[in-house]
Amino acid sequence: MKDRKTILKKQIESFLKKEQLLKNEENKRLEKPFIAKARKNFTVANLMNNISDSDEFRKMLNLATDFEMYDWVIIVSYYAMYTSALSTLAKLGFRSKSHAATICVLELNYFNETKNGKSLEARDIHKLTKAYTLSEQLIIKLMETKTKRETAQYDATPSITKEMAKTSLSDADEFITKIEELLS
Repeated sequence: MKDRKTILKKQIESFLKKEQLLKNEENKRLEKPFIAKARKNFTVANLMNNISDSDEFRKMLNLATDFEMYDWVIIVSYYAMYTSALSTLAKLGFRSKSHAATICVLELNYFNETKNGKSLEARDIHKLTKAYTLSEQLIIKLMETKTKRETAQYDATPSITKEMAKTSLSDADEFITKIEELLS
């Protein structure tokens, strides 16, 4: 695990040099707006899923009876998760312009911290004593949902199923809830 942390630190240094990751105390003010945006995105994903599932909604909206947008449920679910991840970076004073940079900072700072007994600064220790750490499973879910989102968004004939959309929604809700717990 120590080797992984060294690799992550080097990657983060590279993202900072390339300005794909910015560190500034002013970024901390973005924590709450990002988490609020994450919940809004999750609500939109849920609405799209409900429209896709419901004959009644489709009729009310004058949509074709076979109209569905499960691909967009996955895309918006991922962005809900990603935006919540940005709130954790903001809490640390980071602003990210790269999904890879976001995941690196998230993993380095919130991945099994308690289990690893990492020595932290006082503000970080205070943060972690109040909060749950992100589990390996949740970070993996973020990465898996990113892959599903890329398939749904860029594949001309994506084979997106209702079940994949429901899984993405469930993962997003669980992930955002964990982030909210972490930030509280």
